[in-house]
Parts: sequence; structure tokens; C-alpha cells
Amino acid sequence: MLSPFSLKIVKKLTALCSQGLICGSLCLAFGAQAADLSKIQQQIKQQEQKIAEQKREQNKLQSSLKSHENQINDIVGNLRKTETSLKETKKIIADTNKQIQQLEQQQKAQKAKLADQLDAIYRNGNPNSVIEHLLSEEAQNNDRMMVYAKHMNQSRIALLDDLKATLAQLDEQKAYLSSQQQEQQSQLSEQKKQQQALQKAKNARQSTLNQLNKTLERDQNKLETLKANETALRNEINRAAQQAREQEQKEREQLAQKKQAEEKRTNRTYQPTEQEQQLIRSGSGLAGKYPRPVNGSILHNYGSTQVGEVKWKGIVISASTGTAVKAIAAGRVILANWLSGYGQVVVIDHGKGDMSLYGYNQALFVRTGTLVKAGQKIAEVGNSGGQGRSALYFEIRRQGNAVNPMNWLR
Repeated sequence: MLSPFSLKIVKKLTALCSQGLICGSLCLAFGAQAADLSKIQQQIKQQEQKIAEQKREQNKLQSSLKSHENQINDIVGNLRKTETSLKETKKIIADTNKQIQQLEQQQKAQKAKLADQLDAIYRNGNPNSVIEHLLSEEAQNNDRMMVYAKHMNQSRIALLDDLKATLAQLDEQKAYLSSQQQEQQSQLSEQKKQQQALQKAKNARQSTLNQLNKTLERDQNKLETLKANETALRNEINRAAQQAREQEQKEREQLAQKKQAEEKRTNRTYQPTEQEQQLIRSGSGLAGKYPRPVNGSILHNYGSTQVGEVKWKGIVISASTGTAVKAIAAGRVILANWLSGYGQVVVIDHGKGDMSLYGYNQALFVRTGTLVKAGQKIAEVGNSGGQGRSALYFEIRRQGNAVNPMNWLR
């Protein structure tokens, strides 16, 4: 059974031969080929199998790229946590060292005071004879001497107690310092392992990317891939937006029920929590001008040609790997995932059909469904999605359609 494409060719050549529009020798050659339709079918089938195999290989490489970039996302997330822990540990160590220095100074002052008291005893003669005199029967009968002896002993005992307490605090702080230093070494070791794992994942990603780029060398392949990526993105956003609307409606209903119950119980106007206030404010849409999600030069402008008839639906901003990506306005994260061609993507719904999209990230720091504030760090700049350089892909969509984001940025 010939494919529709091969049947079309056969019919066209047959018509040309019958009309005498091609030379007799070519008609004879075609007649010989037409007599062996199975051979033609086999050649076409082999070509179709080759194309299908290339497509499978491309899909396999895309899957590997996704795996590598998700691994990078996880490692970077853990690495940032380790770095935060290290900063906290370093601060604790610095504070503990400061406390140890203060205790050592306190110990020094206490020792000096005790030494002055002992020195005073020695300057009055043999300390043993002074003590014997103070404890003698004659001295015991003397109330003033008894009070003096008691006061002197109490003063020394108090000094010794203070000194013992200071020494105990010193030992405790030094032990705590030692444990924190060990924790710091453990964190540094973990940080080194994470950095090595990150580099390994990046190397694996680059190897996969090089192979993938070979399958996309022809413009036609690139064009088809870009169109497929755009369709997949639009479908994913529509699906995520529907889920987000359902979630928001549920949360607003729960808040209304809670408000009614609390006001009935307390007979007072309900004061929503900060997160509830954020929920109430969310959905106001975009209006005015907003700070850029990252600072940098524009590599690709909205509406400029990407490949063939495919135009850029957003802008690409140059920025170094690891640069913080910030939400331009408050809203709900409806998508935080890896998408082919866009890499690690965050999509925020700002209400009234307005959304902002942040792509090519190396790591995401928000989850689907969470409410974010304006200026909150949501990701770090990267080159995921198969990009050759570090940058941020940024879109604004209104009612599902991409619009020029520069109209909303300062």
C-alpha cells in the first residue's frame, strides 16, 4: 500500500506521460519503476522510518535535557539552603567568639579582684596567723571582728563562686563553638559535593545539548520545534489557569466562611491574616509600570523574527547565571515547571486575565499555587530549555495573548 505522498507522485508522472509533457525515455523509466511499486514503497518507507527515528532521537534528547535541567534545579536549590546555613553558622561562630572574649575579660577582672584580696591578707602578715587570729576565742568574743571575718570570707566566697560560674560559662561556650565549627566543616564539605554535582550535571546537559542542536540544524526542524513548543506552552498555561481559578475560588469561599464564623463568635469585624490579605488583593490585574524582573540588555525584542514566520512573543534579557529573578507584581503562581524550549518556567497570574512568564531559569524557588509578593525572588537566571547563553525570557499575556512586555516595564 503506497502512502498518499507516493500515490500523488505516481498519478502526477502518469498524467504527464499521457500528455506527452515529458520525454519518452523518462516515461519508459517511470514505467519500469511503476511496474515495481513495492520497490518505490520500500524506498519511501525507509525515508519515513529515518525521519521517525530522527524524531524519536530528538524526543529522547529533549527528555534527557529535561532530566539534566531538573537535576540542576534541585541541586541549586539545595546549594542555596547550604549557603544560607553556612552564613547563619558563621554568624553564630562570630557571636560565640565575642562572648568568649567577654567572659575571658570578666574572668581576668575576677582573678585580679581576688588577687587583691589575697594580697591584702599577705600584706598584713602571715595569712595563716591572720586567719587564726580571726578564728581565735578572743576574736570570736569580739562582735566587730566576727562581722569583719564573716564579711571577708563571704566576699572571697562570692568572688570564687563568680569565677567558677565564669569558668563554667567559658567551657560551655568553647564546647558550643567547637560543635559549630564542626557543623561548619560538615556544611563546607556538603557545599563542595553539591558544587561538584552541579558541575557534573551541567557537563551532562551540555553534552546532550550539543547532540540536540545537531538534530535542529535545519531551519525547517527549528521552525517545527518552535511551533510545537509554543503550542505546548499555550496549552499548559490554559490548563494551569483553569486549575488556578478553581483553587482561588475554593480559597475565597473558605475565607468567607471563616470570616463569617469568626465575626459571629467574637461579634467583631474579622481581621484577615497577611496571607489572607494577599489573597484578597490578588486578582487586581496589571496597571502602570513595573521594575524589570532582572536588569540587563535586551537580546531579543518582542515581535522580532525568531525563525521563519515565528516571532518572539516576549523579550530576552541578558543576565548572569544565578541572578535573582523577581516577580514584577503580586499574584498567584499557576505554573512552576520545566517546558520544552522554555526550560524552568514560572507563570504568575495577576488577575483580570493578566499573566507574567519567566523562562530559561536554572532554578525555581516557588511552587505552583503559592501567592507571591511584588519583588519576591522566584527563580535564578540560567540557560535551561536548551539555550546557548544565560538570559531571562519574559512575557506578559493578556486574556491568553502575548503582548509587548516593554509597555509594562520601567
